[in-house]
Amino acid sequence: MSLRGVSFEIPNEPGRILLDILSAIDMKEYDWFLRNFDFPIQTMDGELYDSLEEFSVDQNVTGRELAKWLRGPSNYLIFAELFAFQSGQTEEVGMTYEWFQESNCQIAILIYDCTYVDIYCKEKHVSEAFYENAMKRGYTGIEWVTDDNDPRTRLSVWLE
Repeated sequence: MSLRGVSFEIPNEPGRILLDILSAIDMKEYDWFLRNFDFPIQTMDGELYDSLEEFSVDQNVTGRELAKWLRGPSNYLIFAELFAFQSGQTEEVGMTYEWFQESNCQIAILIYDCTYVDIYCKEKHVSEAFYENAMKRGYTGIEWVTDDNDPRTRLSVWLE
């Protein structure tokens, strides 16, 4: 049984949940590729509007840029794909788990249907940090993702 990462369910409600998830690591140590974001921002009166334009298209951002953005207004996390690379080591992001294994990508985070989170990590201690963080925050359905229990071959929230 080879450890791939961790999965869990998050509350289906507005907040800063992605910031909470990423608090398991120092996100500023990484460069990030963001893909398939559907991430409406909540206004002061509780209304939702489309996410910040600069993050609505697939793109690379530094960990500092991502941290600054996530500390902004409350949001409603619907879909998101995040790929973390050691600073300065970004590359074209693939679509398969096989790509992830062979690439410089260290962490792949897939969030879908407002609730489900799958996190793939190259290093066991990073998977453990995400697992412990999910437990601390009271997320549900927390499980280790292994070769034995994960049928995923595509690293995307869309079936394309």
